[in-house]
Amino acid sequence: MAINNKTYQPVQILTIKATGDVASNRFVGFSGSLCGANQKAFGVSLSNFSNGSFASIVVLGTAIVEAGGTINVGDKVASDSLGRAIVATTGAEVNGRALTSAVVGEFVKILLVP
Repeated sequence: MAINNKTYQPVQILTIKATGDVASNRFVGFSGSLCGANQKAFGVSLSNFSNGSFASIVVLGTAIVEAGGTINVGDKVASDSLGRAIVATTGAEVNGRALTSAVVGEFVKILLVP
């Protein structure tokens, strides 16, 4: 589903200084760059940002994340190596629950898990 058909309700947005380039709607790691595969995310980027810039990150509430695979409503989601949402596997850090379904390249609404 296109991103313009998605709504989200951020409860808390924090500003960070980026340590790498990040595309919008991706999981961001605590380091300030893309979240690594199966790593705990700090939050989700609201826009594109480049290394050294300041960026707004949704850290609590719901957020829209680009899907890196097929995700169904209710699935636990983790980050892939590009910061996209994928179904969490055993041992992966869970970053949220899917509130909508999506396939790779589409956007999924996630209830973030701190």
